[in-house]
Amino acid sequence: MEKKTAAEDIIGQENLLNEVDKILLIFKNSECAIRPHFILTGESGSGKSFTIKNMALKHELGFIEVNAAQLTKEGTSGNSLSKALSPLLQAGSKPTIVFVDEFDKLFISGNSNDSCAHESTTGVQNEFLKVLESDIISVFGDYGKYLNCSAAKTIFVFAGAFNGEENITIDRLREIGLKTEFLGRVGLVYNTKKLTLADLYDILEKSSILKLYLTLFSDVDGEVVISDIKAYLKRSYDMNTLGARLVNTLIHQYFIKGGLTEPEVEEISFQNKLTFNKK
Repeated sequence: MEKKTAAEDIIGQENLLNEVDKILLIFKNSECAIRPHFILTGESGSGKSFTIKNMALKHELGFIEVNAAQLTKEGTSGNSLSKALSPLLQAGSKPTIVFVDEFDKLFISGNSNDSCAHESTTGVQNEFLKVLESDIISVFGDYGKYLNCSAAKTIFVFAGAFNGEENITIDRLREIGLKTEFLGRVGLVYNTKKLTLADLYDILEKSSILKLYLTLFSDVDGEVVISDIKAYLKRSYDMNTLGARLVNTLIHQYFIKGGLTEPEVEEISFQNKLTFNKK
């Protein structure tokens, strides 16, 4: 029997899988001499992190996740990039993907002090630029010391929902606030596809969490659970801003609450969107 790969668990992103597969093959087969860093956009819950993490498993690459929304400018209190990249010290010589999640939060307003927020996030972007330009970077080590660390075998993926805008281009990213110098080094842009209702049904039916719940609650009819959740997915599809995450949320609610109620489903299904900073 052919061994199932992690990539086969990814639903609804066939075109993206082909492109990322090609990028990672080039990265590995060139012994990391070619590093096609790229930007990955798409709606929240469309599988950006899940896709890249599983492709890293398929290609036996290291995987480090950095949350850009939590980063602060170097020298200020908080989680600086030098601290966030410290796991590279443990990666050694293993080719590694650095997945920068919520990268779009560096360009989205909504902070009560937008001018200070803009100054800090612009500083973080500049620090990413320095990292992309260098094979040796400085990271925060033990006892508060900065240590030199190789970044020559890393490929960076900058991911964000960007308010769910579809088919974002280089020009649009420049409008949002990415520097030309940055885009010159990260010039590839890919978009996850919006999950169809059929994709969500497929995710539900293959859910490992659902299988675990059905094992714990042996008196519950799995077909009834799936039918009930599918009904809510269908009704909320046009307003769903959680993407695939809504499936697990509904599964948890079904078993913990003893079913689904309309007001509670509406409360967890929808969220407000923020706006991009004007440049």
